[in-house]
Amino acid sequence: MGDDELFDITIIGGGTTGLFATYYATMRNMKVKLLESQSQFGGKVMQFFPEKLIYDVGGYPDISGEDLVKQMIAQANRHQPEMLSNRWVESIEQKSDHFILNTSDGEQHFTKVVLLATGSGTFHTKMPDNWDALPFPEFRKQVATNLMNREKYHHKNVVITATNKVGVGWALYLKDHAQSVTVVNPDSKFHQVKEEDVEQLRNSSIPIHMESHITNIDVKENQLQSVEINETITVETDALLTYHGLELQATPLDNWGVATYKGRILVKGDMATNIPGIFAAGDIVQYEGKTNLIASGYSEAITAVNKAHLFIDPRATEQLYSTVIYR
Repeated sequence: MGDDELFDITIIGGGTTGLFATYYATMRNMKVKLLESQSQFGGKVMQFFPEKLIYDVGGYPDISGEDLVKQMIAQANRHQPEMLSNRWVESIEQKSDHFILNTSDGEQHFTKVVLLATGSGTFHTKMPDNWDALPFPEFRKQVATNLMNREKYHHKNVVITATNKVGVGWALYLKDHAQSVTVVNPDSKFHQVKEEDVEQLRNSSIPIHMESHITNIDVKENQLQSVEINETITVETDALLTYHGLELQATPLDNWGVATYKGRILVKGDMATNIPGIFAAGDIVQYEGKTNLIASGYSEAITAVNKAHLFIDPRATEQLYSTVIYR
């Protein structure tokens, strides 16, 4: 993976903009690599609202975040680019005719041009205060912090440990899908949540344990069996979800030498940064008239890829129609 193979374009960030840029660049017959810092592709949509319906993506009257991500991953994979997860790019070295991307695990990735589709960084979900004291550390690494693959919770016994609106939203969604749902909140209240949502949760059949902690878990052959609450209550459990806020690992734009203004990359119509050969698209960019919508990222990705293609091959056609490419 981290060898000296030279790619035409490397896209940093595997959210919706990065996934579409990956597909579009392969459609333009470029040799493409995608690097994503998280273990899953899909960015903010995957992490924050996979169960929510999205209404402003062209061609879909509505589509869930999860289904959109799945469709985009399938689209990105159409021409089999190299798509790597768990890669955090620490620095970018500029050579005479290419760039070297250095990751936190010591890998190096070589590319003619770079497309930044990182957003402001990657979000890591905080775990309960006593999380590291619980047994089965390998299992704990796999505990879900989002509702992707939500069908796996159907007819299952689910325990949610959360302190805020995300956990409340998960519980309200799963109450009609799971066999049972139990909520554990170490605090005395839920934070950043509408009171009507809390009332709906309280009026449901879902057990809510306030000012409580998960004090033990039982796992057999990597399958969760039960969860212990406050050392006194044992709940039969098939799946565990946790969400205790977020920590942002900011995109190291200063390390990369990319000029910013108020945390955003300033670009013009060609999506070029201050460094020749590095382009940007999606939430991380700023220009006059910018809108932070999923659909906006698609358009920016197309522009960035086309301009990047011209950068490495001035003879390239600036724009091609898919009906011409796929005859």
